[in-house]
Amino acid sequence: MRNAETIRSLAGLLVLLLVTGAATGATATIPAATTVTEPAPGVPVKRHQAPRVPWIEDRTWAAIVENAKTDDQPILIDFYAVWCGPCRLLDAMVYNEKAVIKELADVVTFKVDVDKPEYLELKRKFAIERLPTLVWCDQNGREIDRFIGYRSRTEFLDIVSNWRTDRTIDRVLADRKAASPEDPVVLLDLARRHQERGQIREAEIQYRRLMNLRERADLRTVSGGMLGMAALAAEAGRRDEARDLTRRAAALFTGDLAAEMSEQRTEAMMEVALFQESLGDSLDALETYRTMVGLDDRDVVALDAFARGALAANRHLEEATRCALRAMVFSDRDPGITATLAESYYRRHFYGKAVRWMEHAVAGNPDQKHFRDRLAVYQLALDDHPR
Repeated sequence: MRNAETIRSLAGLLVLLLVTGAATGATATIPAATTVTEPAPGVPVKRHQAPRVPWIEDRTWAAIVENAKTDDQPILIDFYAVWCGPCRLLDAMVYNEKAVIKELADVVTFKVDVDKPEYLELKRKFAIERLPTLVWCDQNGREIDRFIGYRSRTEFLDIVSNWRTDRTIDRVLADRKAASPEDPVVLLDLARRHQERGQIREAEIQYRRLMNLRERADLRTVSGGMLGMAALAAEAGRRDEARDLTRRAAALFTGDLAAEMSEQRTEAMMEVALFQESLGDSLDALETYRTMVGLDDRDVVALDAFARGALAANRHLEEATRCALRAMVFSDRDPGITATLAESYYRRHFYGKAVRWMEHAVAGNPDQKHFRDRLAVYQLALDDHPR
């Protein structure tokens, strides 16, 4: 079962997306391989507080630079938005990892929501056009290097480790290319680098070279190439091509070769599903989540993701409730997942159960305003429709 920090982080992010997307129905039903009964509501609720990178937020750039100068530390800026799928995936799969937290312990970590008007000038200063963009600066605020888009924990740690030794991404890539010019991982990283810089033709060449060598590549690398090509297709207005590539990327992880990938498979499929959501393909995203549940019906992330996707589409509500209930039990009543369960009951007009479980979510995380707001909605519905 996935580690608790990852479960709690991703579940908390997923529940905030209940209002996104609008899918149509899918075809198969999720097998109920294990019967899970609803726990007694009187059991005490634990408050979950997962460790994560201690990002500084809502500060001025001048204050951040002054802080870095005082402590003689480099600066890492994460430019993000609440609607950005890859940004959410970094939060859920990278920033809560102990190795990442340790690596950034002596770095001034600054999170910037680009939609806040007070950061418009900073966004312009660093020419931010795509999200997430992570910028590495010295203690004086001078940019040293950057990357755009999601990176796995291993990739993220490699990049930061090289930055610490004054090895930029381009320098490292040049060395890797010279040593292994036909390495599929090198080709993927080269394609991404060109794509970040708007060098579309060069990116397409590297992606196609990767696809020609896909028999030598691992599934995660092939999937990354397909999603990169899908992004290029979407930006060029070829949405059918983009959808086809994302479906093919998701299908990679349903075969025998993916069986041993475990957490990597979930991370890769979540990346596919979030990309599908970014295209507005709620149906495809829901089907990807359904596939994840079919592969492992105890996977808390997959169960909660399917429930959230079904709620966003306002379809398959009984299945959504069943998946949310299983996820809530297997996650030890995580507040975010409990909120998903409450929402599923509310959509089915079981207002008493909705109130009860959202009260548990609020007790588990009283600082989450979204939970309190939804609880008020549920209570009004119960008052109007008492049972």
